[in-house]
Amino acid sequence: MYSTSFPGCEMKFALGLLLIGVAWWYSRIERSVSLEESTLVGWKKQLGAPLVKFKRVALGLNANLDLIVSGTEVLQRLVGARKGDDKAVEPADHSVIESIDSLQQMFAYRMARCSAAERAVKTRRLFAEIVEAAEKVDEKQYFVGGNAALVGLTMVTEFSGTQVLLGGPVGSQLKSLLPANVTVPEACFQKNDEIHLIMEYKTGDRWGPATAPCANRFIMSHDVGNGRLSALETFFSALNDFQPNLIVLSGLHLLEEQEESFWKERIETLVKRLKEISPYIPIHLELASTANKTFLAAIAESVFPWVDSIGLNEQELLALCQASEGPHRIHDDRNTQPEIGVIADQVHWLLKRFGVRSSTRLTRVHFHSLTFHMLGIVEGTWTNSLSAVGGAARMAGRRACNVLAIDPGKVELKIPRAFLRSVEDAQLRREPIVYDPREPVSQWSRGNLKFFFSPVLVCKKPLKTVGLGDAISATGLQYSEMVMGTSRM
Repeated sequence: MYSTSFPGCEMKFALGLLLIGVAWWYSRIERSVSLEESTLVGWKKQLGAPLVKFKRVALGLNANLDLIVSGTEVLQRLVGARKGDDKAVEPADHSVIESIDSLQQMFAYRMARCSAAERAVKTRRLFAEIVEAAEKVDEKQYFVGGNAALVGLTMVTEFSGTQVLLGGPVGSQLKSLLPANVTVPEACFQKNDEIHLIMEYKTGDRWGPATAPCANRFIMSHDVGNGRLSALETFFSALNDFQPNLIVLSGLHLLEEQEESFWKERIETLVKRLKEISPYIPIHLELASTANKTFLAAIAESVFPWVDSIGLNEQELLALCQASEGPHRIHDDRNTQPEIGVIADQVHWLLKRFGVRSSTRLTRVHFHSLTFHMLGIVEGTWTNSLSAVGGAARMAGRRACNVLAIDPGKVELKIPRAFLRSVEDAQLRREPIVYDPREPVSQWSRGNLKFFFSPVLVCKKPLKTVGLGDAISATGLQYSEMVMGTSRM
């Protein structure tokens, strides 16, 4: 997914020897046992039970009603209803959806790369037109939406005894979908729900010249309350009474559509409230797709030092590197999945750039993608991280296939059989990892940072793509424990 360069002779020789070793190793594995089945057994042996130290979890700042539909069916209704809009689609990236044409282009662009993305729709009228078409699709679902609400849903359904405070705009239909052990501050209730349109696509779906290499989704919204972080003050005011032992924040990306002066003021207000939180209460920030690099850089510089943990995917990590001069900023469209060594370098940079120092809280980064997860921590700050990254990766397969236990015949291992732990670090580059399904979670150190890696067993025919990142982050957090007293603020 990224353009990189390697020392030629050294790399070719090392990889040549490695491939010979990999071939010999896999020839020894029983042919009757698949890599997927061996990985499931390996997880069971490696992973302990969740610690579930976080029984009272406060989640803000976004909540909405998700409308989940087939993206191609929505576009067929929109284009079919408008004469002249059936011209050839030219895939293109857009920072905002301004027309049906820009929606087609953006959908095709992201679908061809199988990359999840989220964009705002410029006008309420255009968004209403798109939603009206979506509501006419025969197969549609309404579901709890918004990163904060989805993390909360996982917390209460997967980890018994967890109580959740949800601070975000909640309308009548969303309220009816929330479990009883989710508390919403009275000031967060409103008459109408915020709607997010989830345009899903399956492997092989086509739009214009684009064909989807895997299943994923494209998300659109035209938020009013979420887009202004209207629940911010109410949420933080409710913390004293709720007494959480974990705070999870999300939805900051929805500020992107506002004027710069407005989002700067809201970020400043957020940081002011974060500074009031005890260092003994972990704060996790879940990122989402943004297109404005200036906005993203402001989030990183202002907010990152005041949170203990960050969750993000490859699109968001790449955008951060581009916005703040991180490594491997050149995007290679030829690959749809990120390189493991490149991601390790970027996670290392992120922790070094925004963490580690005595004036920051940041000590943990949870990276998740379709095919693998990686957890980077400052040594001595979090425990049970091996189980956290493995448990979260296992949850991804469960949720995508919508099952309680993964069927090895319905998933596939898609990581390389051997991979680099770094592109930049010479020592790590000379010692690649050969994947061993008996111990699917790997770990290594780089200076005072520790890394934990787990593959994902990718669902062949996913039934659900929405909310995977939120379920993953919730699971990883519930397996983790922050070592008290390590926060350096």
